[in-house]
Amino acid sequence: MAAIKVTNPERVIDKSQGITKVELVRYYESVAGRMLPHLKDRPLSLVRAPDGIDAPTFFQKHAEAAMPGLTEQPASLWPGHAALLTADSPEAIVAAAQMNLVEFHTWNSTARDIDHPDRVIFDLDPGAGVAWETIPPAAARAAPRSLPVEIVH
Repeated sequence: MAAIKVTNPERVIDKSQGITKVELVRYYESVAGRMLPHLKDRPLSLVRAPDGIDAPTFFQKHAEAAMPGLTEQPASLWPGHAALLTADSPEAIVAAAQMNLVEFHTWNSTARDIDHPDRVIFDLDPGAGVAWETIPPAAARAAPRSLPVEIVH
């Protein structure tokens, strides 16, 4: 993987845990291989936290300026909108962390076939007093039998 220059590496991005920007970059570097199959070729909505997660964050779907590593898809992909972005390599995932990216949200279709989603994602957040261990079996039972179920924690 190509080296990524991390600006302000010691800046704390999560005060409650004391996590620094360079730690986030290293984390994304360590999991990029596992993330890539879920991100590659899928348009993204990026949650960025330039002043840390305790300060205002914002969603970004389009390149406002050069965004090293991320792929800018042709504007014709989504007529009437600016070009969408994809993260198509481990380097792109790590470079996004350098740009204060804290969450990747993908479309459920790929850039190659944007009008035909090939998956659905349910974000299950157990309420207070509900143990995480009860969630995966309940989700698997609730899913239609025709769909493969992957539980990610």
